[in-house]
Amino acid sequence: MSRKTILLQIHKDLAAGEVKLPTLPEISLRIKKAASDPDVDIGKLGKIAETDPAFCGYLLQISNSPIYRGAANIENVGLAVGRLGLQNTRNIAMTYAVRALFSFNNKMIAKWLEKVWQNSTYTAAVASVIAEHIELPFDPDEAVLAGLLQDIGCLPLIDKATNYPQLVEDSEAMFWLFDRYAASVGSAILRNWGLQSKFIEVTKNRDNWLYNDQDEVNLTDLILIAKFHTYLGQKVKNSPPRINRMPAFIKLHLEADLSAEDSLQFVADAKQKIAETRRALGG
Repeated sequence: MSRKTILLQIHKDLAAGEVKLPTLPEISLRIKKAASDPDVDIGKLGKIAETDPAFCGYLLQISNSPIYRGAANIENVGLAVGRLGLQNTRNIAMTYAVRALFSFNNKMIAKWLEKVWQNSTYTAAVASVIAEHIELPFDPDEAVLAGLLQDIGCLPLIDKATNYPQLVEDSEAMFWLFDRYAASVGSAILRNWGLQSKFIEVTKNRDNWLYNDQDEVNLTDLILIAKFHTYLGQKVKNSPPRINRMPAFIKLHLEADLSAEDSLQFVADAKQKIAETRRALGG
């Protein structure tokens, strides 16, 4: 079967809604639901977290990471939830869900899952650094989650490609699939999960370098600048323009931070923290 025939068939499947959207793990659903309850407290949320040992380990790992590191190392889930707070614990439950989606045993697609995951963790780590650096009121924890979510639409496409082994070996065709469909598929996933519109907006505008919402600066602007740095040195089909030509760069008022290499100097200076954050996320 030719590449054109395969891509046409995948297009028809997607148009007909024949794509398997991933679901949230039970622990992520329970944490998300509990955190939205105005009567829930830290103790109750901690007890819910303790029902899933794997999530407990991840929660402790993140709470002791450079993103949240306090004066002392935390080894107790209740204390971890206390340090993080309700909303951050909810966001970490979502990052845990995204990480779990990359745990496939299919060797055929392992390289694509690894590539997307490595890009996602780098984008998330850089987004956290940018959120902490600029004066605009961005939450670094939300920036991490948004960075992990922006490529989530690639996963059902990778899964779909397993039906066509020759497609998995065709990098040009796979990147075409991502560029053409990952944004719409990713948006559908996040709507199905019931996530906030700001995260859906991020995913809907995956690699949309000229994105320019005329309203106030938003999370999508931040993630696009972070993704720009992720792609530095990579050969990608939909490569970004020069950073100072991106509307997001102007809206975030980053002119003073531009390096001689046309990237952000403070991102280059945070190389160690970015690496530590990626390791905490599992990247």
